[in-house]
Amino acid sequence: MTQIVALPGGRAASYEVIGSGRPALMFAGGPGFTASYMNGDAELLSEVLCSYLIDPHGSGSSTPPADPAHYSPEGHARFYEEVRQALALPEVVVLGHSFGGTTALTYAALFPQSTAECVAVAAFGTGPDADAQDGGDAEAEFEALLARHAGSPWYEAARPVMDSWTERLLAATDAAEMEQMMAMVLPFYLAEPDKPEAAARLAEMSRAMKANLAAGKAWEGGLYQGVDLRPLLGRITCPTLIVAGELDFICGPAQAQPIARSIPGSQLAMLPGCGHIPSIEAPEQYRQAVAGFLSR
Repeated sequence: MTQIVALPGGRAASYEVIGSGRPALMFAGGPGFTASYMNGDAELLSEVLCSYLIDPHGSGSSTPPADPAHYSPEGHARFYEEVRQALALPEVVVLGHSFGGTTALTYAALFPQSTAECVAVAAFGTGPDADAQDGGDAEAEFEALLARHAGSPWYEAARPVMDSWTERLLAATDAAEMEQMMAMVLPFYLAEPDKPEAAARLAEMSRAMKANLAAGKAWEGGLYQGVDLRPLLGRITCPTLIVAGELDFICGPAQAQPIARSIPGSQLAMLPGCGHIPSIEAPEQYRQAVAGFLSR
């Protein structure tokens, strides 16, 4: 059941609570998607975490930020800290997926006093500008793993959408266009999207992904290109787990390994044969990795 919490300045945040374990803030990807698509993650971990799935500012019934620049990882982290304080939660586990994983790392760096442990799932640490300066390993991985799907029946229609994503999103006038674009490219996010069970789970996830076009435009309009978490990663002092799929085209080894190396004492769980969404493709390995990490 969706709940609302009041924030300073007449603002509000919407959220849902799943599970009965330790308190955790769960951050969705995008940016611009409601937290409901992560219900599967919360249910997998419901015995170890009481997950607060918070809709990002501007999504669901959460008030948009006053400045589009606050759709950055830092802006999201500050919003989530406001929500934690409004909910009177103690020190929490933070767990995020994709952009939410990037936000979880940012939150742990900016708010160490609020963070017990950090779990970053399919996170990225550098955008295209920083990756190009470092030799383009992430871009090369991106291209190679997209090409794995060239024989799939959906590839011919989906690849042009992926290749022109920024231009199409900046030209979009309705959130439904962003949702339709995401539905077309979503198979790229799995290593084996053509398996019937995976395809069914992906379709279910697609239906749950409600978009905030303003966040998408701010992200593609410049925020994404300049992301570089490296100055922040060394400030993370809490126990940290990085979870990545070895076949994740956008946040795979080329992103995960440098993140793990930059955080003192962090652990890296690389899931074999998995793409960008462990809760669909490797749920038991994912659950065991997170539960095992938290138990230690």
